[in-house]
Amino acid sequence: MKIVISGGTGFVGSHLCRHFLDQGHEVCALGSRSEFNLFAGQDTFTYQQADTTRPGPWQDALKSAELIVNLAGRTIFHRWTAAYKQQLLDSRILTTRNIVAGLGPGQKPTQKPILISASAVGYYGDRGDDELSENEPAGDDFLARLAVQWEEEALKAAADARVIRVRLGIVLGSGGGALASMLPAFKSYMG
Repeated sequence: MKIVISGGTGFVGSHLCRHFLDQGHEVCALGSRSEFNLFAGQDTFTYQQADTTRPGPWQDALKSAELIVNLAGRTIFHRWTAAYKQQLLDSRILTTRNIVAGLGPGQKPTQKPILISASAVGYYGDRGDDELSENEPAGDDFLARLAVQWEEEALKAAADARVIRVRLGIVLGSGGGALASMLPAFKSYMG
């Protein structure tokens, strides 16, 4: 299977790349890093540096993909100035919009690709300890509105792809993820 992963150089994306490569799939990772050598030398892996917030040649990789995993987005673990909030929006909304645009012409109607588009549990807003299901309405804070817009952009691909929205929570893991950002506070007794 040919797989394209936007945000493929991030913590979750690099783990997905490893998983799919181990399963024998062909993987193209899209990312903003100038170099990404984690899987260098593997014949079934390619890395393409791309600003996915802008249309470009990187969209050609989508034409032959059977699975597209959209994980791109700036980290939420940063000071939220007005400018950074715009970067959070752009990195998710514009990337998703460009992925959807790249799926259009060139796809065979009998072979619709699958688009797995990340979203966030922030979709629900701050609900405290309430138990929530997927059918709960969206919240009304910044992250909730961002998640709603992000999912709406992904759903625009429904004519050209099978769309799956995944609402991810905080990802913890050794070697990266949110844990790396959180540990310094806990080590300073402020966690």
